[in-house]
Amino acid sequence: MGSRIRGEEQPGFFEILSTWLPHQPWFRAPRGRLSLTRVGGLRLPTPEGDADSRLFLELHIFEVAHPEGPERISVPVVLRSRPSALAGKSAFIGKLTSPEHGELWVYDGAGDRAFLAAWIEMARRGQGSRNGRSRGQAYADFDRSEPTTVGLRRTGVEPPRDGVSRTLVIPEGAEDGPAWDQRRVVDLVRRPEGEQDELLDALVTLSQAHCEVIPKVLGTITGAWEQKDDEEDPGYWVSGTLGVIREAGLAAPDAGTVIREALQAGEDFRSGGEQLGRAVGTFHADLAGSFGSHPQSAEQLRSMAGSAQTALAQQWEQAREEFDEDEAADLNEVIDLMRMQLRDADEPLMLQQIHGDLGVEHLRRTAEDKWLVREPQGLMSHALGLRDVVMVLMSSADAVMQVAAETPEILRAAAEQEEANANAGTASSAEADAPAEPVNFGLWYEEFTQAFLSGYRASDADSAGVDSVFFRAAMLAEALDLFRRWNGQWVFRPSMLLQVDN
Repeated sequence: MGSRIRGEEQPGFFEILSTWLPHQPWFRAPRGRLSLTRVGGLRLPTPEGDADSRLFLELHIFEVAHPEGPERISVPVVLRSRPSALAGKSAFIGKLTSPEHGELWVYDGAGDRAFLAAWIEMARRGQGSRNGRSRGQAYADFDRSEPTTVGLRRTGVEPPRDGVSRTLVIPEGAEDGPAWDQRRVVDLVRRPEGEQDELLDALVTLSQAHCEVIPKVLGTITGAWEQKDDEEDPGYWVSGTLGVIREAGLAAPDAGTVIREALQAGEDFRSGGEQLGRAVGTFHADLAGSFGSHPQSAEQLRSMAGSAQTALAQQWEQAREEFDEDEAADLNEVIDLMRMQLRDADEPLMLQQIHGDLGVEHLRRTAEDKWLVREPQGLMSHALGLRDVVMVLMSSADAVMQVAAETPEILRAAAEQEEANANAGTASSAEADAPAEPVNFGLWYEEFTQAFLSGYRASDADSAGVDSVFFRAAMLAEALDLFRRWNGQWVFRPSMLLQVDN
């Protein structure tokens, strides 16, 4: 291959980066001309199989001058001796011309399969840089998996947060069908920090414990950069996470999409609901097993009871006018009874880490009978598992209402067409797939709720919370809010289950 090329030593390297960076969604561009200072980085070994024999893989950490203080960014680059059709225009940074090395084509590593393959292998093999400032680390038996080659496909997907680029990587041979267990998600941290990432640490702990309901962390890559607190500071080295390799369930269809598709097709979803509830329960059980749980104190129990009574009263006050006189009287009786039960509650519930904002958008289906939980920005500590259950059920109800609002005319028309075709004996195959009658959204949701709770109770999670008055009160308070937001289209039963008024 000849002598090693260093990108930062090539004429025009900083100039093409300064032109490219302001157009990247993760880059917080300061006004005016960019000033880039390289403060760290690493070189990766070139993987076999790429057609370019003069290929160089690098990651650079730059400090960007900014009026509000310097910004730190991480830029993976690939230097090629010729243009790469596989990397594509979206990854192209620019072209350099060097008297010594001729033309060099520069690409963003997040879109170049040679860089992605080398990056994943650095984690899988636990490789480190020569100066010891960068290292890969494998988890959850990733070091025993098959090597990643350049014969892969990749596509950009929605990042988990600002300042990260996420790429879905499909290894050679896993192109057909979802095959989520063979795919990988690669997160490149574009704005590295030296602080400890508590969420990543928690996910690594769960991955090492072989939690089966999260997309496990398979590997990480850390690197170091030189940092100065002021101009007179001689500088010191700080290390942080530069990349994370995860299982690819993060990119699988979410539960909201699956629920809407089932409703639109008129399909029963009890089996899926039970599997979904079991997955949430398993997630709670794994969190409790990995990080512990403890019962509420008497003071915490009293405080929670008071807060639940207040929330229920407030929601009822706001939604009361949406009900007719008989419905309001029935619900008022239910709420009075529930508030009395809350005052008398004396059985403490278990506090633990939970998701906290768990909704249908965080639950991913990777197989017919397998669901994964997509993590939040941070896990909630010292909380009740019933909160996650309430949030999932209410976000599911909202998804049902969206379909009910969008498709009742379509479903009724399909049913009428089915009946007409049956009478005439001329139903086409497409028409035969239509539901025989409009979906009873309320009954559908009731059955889904029962199946979900059955699955949760069948898991290893502590199910006392979902059998408590606190769960029923939280469900009713959230349901009243949902009822009001949907302009009174839900009819509530004392049993806390909902049905749509068609």
